[in-house]
Amino acid sequence: MILRSALLAIGFAALTACAANASPRPAPPPPQAAHDVHGPDAAAILLQRAADAAFMSVPGVPACTTIAPLRGNMATGPSTLMVRMKSGCLVPNHWHTPSEELVVLQGAPLAQMKGERPVMLQLGSYSQLPSGHIHRFRCTSAEDCLIFMVADAPFDIFFVDEAGAPMTTEAALAAAVLDDGSGW
Repeated sequence: MILRSALLAIGFAALTACAANASPRPAPPPPQAAHDVHGPDAAAILLQRAADAAFMSVPGVPACTTIAPLRGNMATGPSTLMVRMKSGCLVPNHWHTPSEELVVLQGAPLAQMKGERPVMLQLGSYSQLPSGHIHRFRCTSAEDCLIFMVADAPFDIFFVDEAGAPMTTEAALAAAVLDDGSGW
């Protein structure tokens, strides 16, 4: 019995020593998130100044708001975007299919969620808007508002009136031009 215990102890010690000297197995690569459109061989993205992003007009979005796609394809899937609203710009009541995460980088956007009081977002403010959540924004600062945005699905925009009823894009944008901000 003593011999058997000694042999087991020696065997265990030998296995432990072998395991300690073996080269560690490489860790598996981290799982890629559904919105990670860049593989390990893709070039890194570096944008030193938000204002230097390649902003463009997007159909259905007020002309005073431009969007710079940073990562992903906003028409077909999740994307990371930079949004620039000119001073005074209003994006009237609307909702999106994707959930949105926003961080204010510049300016003072006034945000209002349907049925809630308006909130002045400050530099560094974060907001998460679930899919289908009705909201509106106005850039109230003298400088343009820059917002970092992540959308978890293809970008879209659906305008609604104060009661939440659908509006055509044309009607919503025409009403936005006439909006003097007094209804906030």
